[in-house]
Amino acid sequence: MSKQTYLVTARKYRPQLFGEIVSQEHVSETLKNAIRLDRLAHAYMFTGPRGVGKTTAARILAKAINCTTPLDEREDNAEPCRTCESCKSFEEGRNLNIIEIDAASYNKVDDARDLRDSVRIPPQGAKMKVYIIDEVHMLTTSAFNALLKTLEEPPPYVSFIFATTEPHKVLPTIQSRCQRFDFRRIAIPEIIARLKQICKEEKISSDEASLMLIARRGDGALRDAMSVFDQAVSLCGTELVYDELIKALGVVDADLYFDVSDAAEKNDVGRMIRIVEQIVQSGYDLQEFLDGLAEHFRNLLVIKTVGDRTLLEATAQIQDRYETESKRFTESVLLRYVHIVGETADSLKNTRQPRLRLEMALLKMASLPSAVDIKTALEKIEKLEALVRDPSALQPSGQDPKSAKKNAKPEAFEPAVPENIPEKPEQAEPKEKPALSKDTDSASESPEPASVSPEPAPESPEPASASPEPASASPEPAVSSPTPSHKPASVQVDTTTLGLPFDAPALKRPNPKSKNTVSTESALVDSDSTVAILVAEASVEVAVEVAEPIADAWAQVITDTMETQIRLGSLLRHTKVITVLGGLIEIGVPDVFHERILRGEKTRLSKHLAVAASTEISDLQFVVREDIARDSDSSNGSEFDARGFLKIKCEENPAVQSLVERFGGEIVW
Repeated sequence: MSKQTYLVTARKYRPQLFGEIVSQEHVSETLKNAIRLDRLAHAYMFTGPRGVGKTTAARILAKAINCTTPLDEREDNAEPCRTCESCKSFEEGRNLNIIEIDAASYNKVDDARDLRDSVRIPPQGAKMKVYIIDEVHMLTTSAFNALLKTLEEPPPYVSFIFATTEPHKVLPTIQSRCQRFDFRRIAIPEIIARLKQICKEEKISSDEASLMLIARRGDGALRDAMSVFDQAVSLCGTELVYDELIKALGVVDADLYFDVSDAAEKNDVGRMIRIVEQIVQSGYDLQEFLDGLAEHFRNLLVIKTVGDRTLLEATAQIQDRYETESKRFTESVLLRYVHIVGETADSLKNTRQPRLRLEMALLKMASLPSAVDIKTALEKIEKLEALVRDPSALQPSGQDPKSAKKNAKPEAFEPAVPENIPEKPEQAEPKEKPALSKDTDSASESPEPASVSPEPAPESPEPASASPEPASASPEPAVSSPTPSHKPASVQVDTTTLGLPFDAPALKRPNPKSKNTVSTESALVDSDSTVAILVAEASVEVAVEVAEPIADAWAQVITDTMETQIRLGSLLRHTKVITVLGGLIEIGVPDVFHERILRGEKTRLSKHLAVAASTEISDLQFVVREDIARDSDSSNGSEFDARGFLKIKCEENPAVQSLVERFGGEIVW
C-alpha cells in the first residue's frame, strides 16, 4: 500500500504551468509575454469568481519569476522549468522568498505593518521576493492605508500579487496601483474536457450525461466540479452512472421539468399538484427546483427564438428533446412562464409556506389563457388594413379588379339602350314641328307627344331600317319613374357607345320649368341621329332618376353622422355623389385631406349608406374634385368663411403659414 497521503482531485491535478490553466488564455499569454520582455510590474490584482485559477496563476507567476533557468532553455521561453532548486523548493513548500498570506486571517492594521517591515528584508538566494495575498478585499481600510506607500514605491526586489473575488470592495487607491486581470467563468465543455483527462488518468469510466451533470454542478468553477467529481467517484467507484448520481447528489431530473412544461401546455391542474408532491417527497430543495425550472423555460425560449443548439448546456439527447418540445409553445407563453418562475423564486425565501407558494405558481402556469403571439396578431391586423384599403382583394383570384370594373360599364348600360328606343320612327304623328330634345317629363304631361316631321322619314328609309336592335324597344319605360327597388344602372353616358354626333355634356337633363328648348332646325337630322337623340335623352333620364335615391340616402347619412360625430359629419358636408355604377358608388371630395380621412371610415359609411338606400353597396370610393371645393365655398357664402379666415391669418403671421405648409393643415369644421 502506498504511503503517499491521498490528495483530492483539485490539489492533485492543480496546474503547475501557464499552459495547464483552463480557459484563462488571455491572462496566461499576457503574463508570459511580460516574462519574455522583462516587463514585470511590481503589483498585480487577479479578480474573478471562485475556483477559476486566480491563486494558481499567482503561484505559477511567482515560480516563473524566481526560476533560475535561462529563458531560452524554458518551455515556451516563459514557463517555469520545475527542475531548478527554486522551483523544487516552492513546490515542496520550503521556499522562503514566496510568501502566501490569507487576508481573511491577517486583516488588521498591525498585520499590514508587520508586512511592511518584512518587505525591507531582501530575498535570500532568489531574484525577487513575491507576496501573494489571497482574498485581499478582507483587509480593513486601515490595513489598506498602511500598505499604500509601500505598494506605490516598493523596493526593486519585491512584487505583490493580490487575488480577490470581490474587487469592488478593494479601495480605488489600491486598484490604481496594480495591473488588474479579470478571470472568467469556465465553460461547461471545457470543464468536461478536463474531467475526461482526469478520468483517463484515474482509469474511471463515465458517460456523457454524468460528466455533464458534474460540470453543471460546478457552476463555472473547475475546482467545485472536481469536488463533485470526487464525491461521485466515492459513490459509484470506477464507473460513473447518471441514474445513481442524480439520486446521490440530490439533482432534479430533467424529466421532471419536461413534465411541468407538458402539464402547463395541456392546462392539467391536477398533474401540477402531483408534481409538487413528488418534489417534496423526493427531498429536492424548492429553491434549486425553481432555478432549474427557470433554466428549462429559458432553454425552450432560446430554441424557439434563436434555434441554436450550442447555446444549451445539455447533452445531444436533451437538446433534441428541447427542439421537439419548443414547437408546442409560442414566445409570449414562454416569456410569461419565465416571469412567473422568477417572481416565485424571489418570494420563496421570505414566505412561511414555500410549498404552497410553489403550488400556486405551477397552478397559475397551468391556468393561463392561451396567448396570441404578437407577430401573428400584427400580421392579422396588416391583412385587415389591406382589405380596408383595397376591397377588390375579395375578387376571385383569376379576375383582375380593374378589368372587372371596365367591363361592368357596358354591361350595366346595355339594358338602358333597348328600353328607350322607339319601335319605328315613323310611328310618331307629324302634326307640327316641336323640338325633338324636349324633356320626356313634359312629354308625359302633354297629351300630344313630341313628333317628327314626316317629310324627312321617307327620304332616308334605309338608315331607319338598318338598325334592327333599336327598333325592338319601347320608349315608354324611359318616361315612367323607376320603382324604389330598382337598382341603378349608370349615371355616365358613353357617347362613343351610342354613336352620338355630339358631346355627352349636351345630354344633361333639362329643367322641366325652363322654356329653353332646342330649335327645330338643329333637331331635324337623319333618322339615325333622331334615334340616338331619343336614346340619349331616355338614358340620361333613367340615370338621373336612379341616382336620386342614392343622393337622398347619402344626404341622410350626412345628417345622421352630424348628430353623432360632428367632426366626421362636417367633412361629409363637403362631399357629393358623382357616379353610381351597379354597387360601385363614387363620392366626390374637395381635397386630399377629406379623401384620406373618409377613406379610413369607408367600411362604416358603406354599411350606413346601404341601409339608408335599401340596396347593396359593393364598393365606396372617394375621388378628389376641385369643382366640389368651389361649390362648397360658394354654398356657404353667407356663413363664416373659415378658409378665407385661415388665408388672412397666414398672410398676417408667417409662423401660421409655415405650420400649415409643413403639416398640411386643412379646415375641418
